Amino acid sequence: HRKLHGQCPTGRQCYVRSSSRRIYDRTIVPVGAFLPTSDRLWLNCWSRERLKHTLKNTMQGFDSEFTNLKDYILKITHRIWEERGVDRIRDYYAEHAPVKTPTSVSCSVEDVVRFTLQTLQMFPDRQLLGEDVIGSEDIPGTFYSSHRILSTMTHEGDGFFGPPTGAKIRTRIIADCICRENKVIDEWMVRDQSAIVKQIGLDSKEFSLKLAQDLKKSGQAFLSVEELVERWSGPPDSGLTSGIVKELIETYTTIWETSELRILNQSHDRACEVFAPGGKTFNGRSQLADFLTGYLASFPKGKFQLHHWILNEEEGKNARIALRWSYSTHHHGEGFFGKPNGAPTVIMAMTHAELQEGKVIREYHAIDEISLWMQIHQHALQ
Repeated sequence: HRKLHGQCPTGRQCYVRSSSRRIYDRTIVPVGAFLPTSDRLWLNCWSRERLKHTLKNTMQGFDSEFTNLKDYILKITHRIWEERGVDRIRDYYAEHAPVKTPTSVSCSVEDVVRFTLQTLQMFPDRQLLGEDVIGSEDIPGTFYSSHRILSTMTHEGDGFFGPPTGAKIRTRIIADCICRENKVIDEWMVRDQSAIVKQIGLDSKEFSLKLAQDLKKSGQAFLSVEELVERWSGPPDSGLTSGIVKELIETYTTIWETSELRILNQSHDRACEVFAPGGKTFNGRSQLADFLTGYLASFPKGKFQLHHWILNEEEGKNARIALRWSYSTHHHGEGFFGKPNGAPTVIMAMTHAELQEGKVIREYHAIDEISLWMQIHQHALQ
C-alpha cells in the first residue's frame, strides 16, 4: 500500500477500511489528505481530522443551515411532522419524486402531501423519533440516507385503519432516500403496519384480506414477483460488498436460501437484541432463530437479493450497516402465515445492523407483514 508522506502526530499509522471508503470517496478534501488504494485508504491522524471536518460541514447544493446528511434528514422530518409543516413537503421533495413501499408507489409530491394529511387525520399527535441515520455521499452533492424512526401516536381519527379506537401506538419505519439539491428525489420505505393493526386490536390476516379484496374490486392488476423485485431495485449502485458487510450478506443468504440457522453462532452476539415486524423484540440467538424458523417454514427455498448497502464506521461508535433487500419465494409451507396456498411472494425489506467486534449486537428488520398477507390473499382471489 502507498502511505502518506510526513510523520503522523501520534507516531502510528491510521486507516479507514475499504468498506467505509465509499463514505469518503469523491469528497472534496485538502490536497494530500488521502491516497486511495485498492484495499485501504491510509491516513495520518492530522489528515483524518481534516477529512472529518470537511465531511461534517459540506452539503454541496443544500441550504447552508444543514451541516451534514443526518442534520438535513432529522430537521426536515421534524418540520413536516412535529411542526405540522405539511406544506414544507413541496420545499423538500422533488415534484416527481417516487416513493416506493411494499404495497404502493407514488410519483408526485402532491401524493406525499395527501398521504401525510391522511396520516395526521388518523394520528394527530404523531411523533417521529429519529433513532439513526446511516448515510453516504455517492457522487458529489448526491446523498443516500437510511433513516430509522420510532413513531409514537394515538389512533384518534377515521382512515386507513378504520374508525378511531384511542389506542396508543408504537411502530418503526425505515426510509431510504436519495437527496440532491436540498430535495428528496427518490425514496423506498417500509412501515411496520402489522404492529399498528395489532395495537389497534385488529387481525393482520383479516385486515389484509379486505385490502386485497378492495384492490381487486378497483380493477388494479396484481403485480408479479419480477415487478415487485424491480420496485425494490434501483440506483445508486453501492458496489461489491467487502469485509463485515460481505460477511453479513453471506449470513443472510445462507439463512434465507438454505435455512441454515447455526450460522447465527458465528454472525450474531449471544446477547443480540433484534427488533422484528409486528413490534416484536427478541433477545439472544435462540429467539432470533425461532422467528426466522416461522418465516422459513412458510416461505422455504427462495432467492435472497441485496439491492443496496451502506457501512458507517465512526470513531467512538459501533459499526452500523444499512441494507435494502428482497426475498423471492412461494408460500409453500405452514408457518407464521398459515396453511400454504402456493402464492408467489416477495419480502421487500430493510435492515439496520449494529456490530461490535465483528458480531451483530443489535438488529432492526423492517418487513411489512400486511404486504405479505396481501400477496397470499391476492393469489387466492385470482
